[in-house]
Amino acid sequence: MKKTTAMMLLSALALGLAACGGQSGSAAKGQYSQERSTAFKTMMPNFSAMGKVVKGEEPYQPDAFKTMAETFVTESQEPFKHFAQDPDGQTGDALPNVWSDAAGFKTAEESFHAAVAKLNTAAQGGNLEEIKAAYGEVGASCKSCHDTFRKPK
Repeated sequence: MKKTTAMMLLSALALGLAACGGQSGSAAKGQYSQERSTAFKTMMPNFSAMGKVVKGEEPYQPDAFKTMAETFVTESQEPFKHFAQDPDGQTGDALPNVWSDAAGFKTAEESFHAAVAKLNTAAQGGNLEEIKAAYGEVGASCKSCHDTFRKPK
């Protein structure tokens, strides 16, 4: 019985580390890569909490949602301050085209910020259907950028 409990705890710990990015096989990170990774992880709790509301897993509380959306606007600016290029081999999950296609990356960044602003506007207006649509646009913007500029997981 003790062996089974220990194995369950180890399995849970391993899953938890993997979910937090603690995988031993992750890409090497330089200073900028680490800073942007931390910034992206910082904004995820708000985005995830809003997602639970949008999916109907949590009740819609307009004032709380407005605050989350406002905070997300600020948090979503931070990662893009850290896209200076680290030395080769230390760029973390960023693909080289982040820098070789700087105009394309800037366009993706601007699209993301526009989607985040639209989500905040919808949140401040309080129309849940508009919020759901805008939240979906933010998610689509994230996916588009990850598909183009991030190494596959």
